[in-house]
Amino acid sequence: MQLTANRIAFAQARNLLQEGLSVRIRVCGQSMLPFFRSGSEIVLRPVREEDFRPGRVVLGETPTGHFVVHRIYRVEGGRITLLGDGNTSGTETMPRERIYGTVDCGRMHLLLARLWQLFRPFRRYPLALLRRISED
Repeated sequence: MQLTANRIAFAQARNLLQEGLSVRIRVCGQSMLPFFRSGSEIVLRPVREEDFRPGRVVLGETPTGHFVVHRIYRVEGGRITLLGDGNTSGTETMPRERIYGTVDCGRMHLLLARLWQLFRPFRRYPLALLRRISED
């Protein structure tokens, strides 16, 4: 295994996804709790048109060049708004062209994520506990 700076690793992942290849990466950080813990391994595959819908986990690049793996929160024409599951606020909005890959999630994952989305106003409390547990 090789550790690489996030920006470099995600730029390489973007390039591979644009070539039609899948990429396996290790999650770093807590912005996708409770579904992906820091250290979890995910597989990104190239994004398809049907992936542009709320609930899908995608790799996107913000207009400032920052890469995020977050869930689609809203789709408005050519603009995609993302929100990390472990975030209570702070979304990222970008054009469709800056979404490069998606994580195939099972039906149960998508159902639980939808419920988690509805729980957004109150999720700071379980997130505080999950962050504390994840630090150990």
